[in-house]
Amino acid sequence: MSLPELNLVRPPLAAEPGYDHGWFPYSPLPARRGPSAGQAGQTGLALSVIVDVRAAEWESHAPAVGVPGGRGLAPYPDFPRMSHREFGHRVGVFRLSAILREAGIPWAAALDVLTAEHYPRALSLLQDEAAEILAGGLSGSRAITSRMSEAEEDHYVAQTMERLEGALGARPRGWMSPEGSQSFRTPAILAANGVEYMADWANDEQPYAVTGAGDLWSLPVFWELSDLSAMFVRGVGPEAYASAVLEAVDVLAADSIGSPRMLCLHLHPWVSGEPFRARAVRDLLVELASRTDVWWAAPGVVVEHGRKGQR
Repeated sequence: MSLPELNLVRPPLAAEPGYDHGWFPYSPLPARRGPSAGQAGQTGLALSVIVDVRAAEWESHAPAVGVPGGRGLAPYPDFPRMSHREFGHRVGVFRLSAILREAGIPWAAALDVLTAEHYPRALSLLQDEAAEILAGGLSGSRAITSRMSEAEEDHYVAQTMERLEGALGARPRGWMSPEGSQSFRTPAILAANGVEYMADWANDEQPYAVTGAGDLWSLPVFWELSDLSAMFVRGVGPEAYASAVLEAVDVLAADSIGSPRMLCLHLHPWVSGEPFRARAVRDLLVELASRTDVWWAAPGVVVEHGRKGQR
């Protein structure tokens, strides 16, 4: 039986063998030359943390992307889901930032326009304590999709960058789409708007060049080790989650002896900031901070380290 032809929009590039897109070629890690030394001469496993500080909209007409929280999507007004998410901005982000401060770990934040313009205390915290802030879209519930026209998507990205620059006083270098949403055009549109790297593709253990989008790079973020994927979606207990992260760090640290690796943890204040999870997350981060076989850096530093390794 023959399969029906799929009428998909493709990037404006010829696909490499084995891929159905042309944003970058297939690159097996063992065949790659990695960077020889990290920040201040460090080698081996680079660790980063991105704290997701994005708000979802209450309005019934908001173009939702099925943002998680509460007991799942329900008719408007969805108080269980939205109040659960709001916990992160009212309580969780302050608890999680205190944990990271105690551990002495530099961390980055993914920030949306909604939070930047309507949550001044949260914004002040990020400006004071985050080592880097990534652009996180207009809100946590406004997706980028292939149903947008090119002009609509470009407007979305441009508005996000301009309004965050106005709120922060500096233009973000990195981009993290709401709920990982992209269209087939997104890498090129990000590059055209001055974004240096994106943190949406979870397909590697090193940063890599998005060769079909100018000078754009990709920072892989481990989806299975995000607190959202593990503790909220799959129901992994806090101690089991901490154990899984430590196991991954052990394997990656050993592998990095021959080829430098990275691990970027994606944490959500409304998940890891909950009191019944916070102690396990705190103990995990303190233990990771005590290790001598890793080096910590903001995501942009890890990307720049990767760039140097391929020059």
